[in-house]
Amino acid sequence: MSLGDHLRYLRAVRGGPGLIEVSQAIGVASAARLGQIEQRYSDPSDDATLEKLAVYYAVPVEELQWHRARLRRNLALHVHAAMQAGQQVTLRLRTGEAVSGHPVWWDLGAIGLQPADGGALLVIQRHAVIDWEGSQT
Repeated sequence: MSLGDHLRYLRAVRGGPGLIEVSQAIGVASAARLGQIEQRYSDPSDDATLEKLAVYYAVPVEELQWHRARLRRNLALHVHAAMQAGQQVTLRLRTGEAVSGHPVWWDLGAIGLQPADGGALLVIQRHAVIDWEGSQT
């Protein structure tokens, strides 16, 4: 899961404060800057802002750094390469569950996986994917 996806999750768990409220609480002058971190496919974050967000959300800064290394783009590239090669992928979800299958399709919001056992097509929302093989490379 990308940093932006994880920050949106943390904000929701906290009750859904607006970006202006978060920016004021952590001392970042621009709510738009926080919006860019949450929404962009490339990572515009910096270490100082991550440290402030970690304090605000009461999580270790290493947790945010871990998610920062898992860009949405890299997940898309991984799934697309597996589709082209006819290979299976294994995706680890926020729930702790791991799902495997051959990717049939993907878009900006979800991935269609066909389980190897021939079961029903699984539609996995991309923001629910925490990790995948090769995410650290």
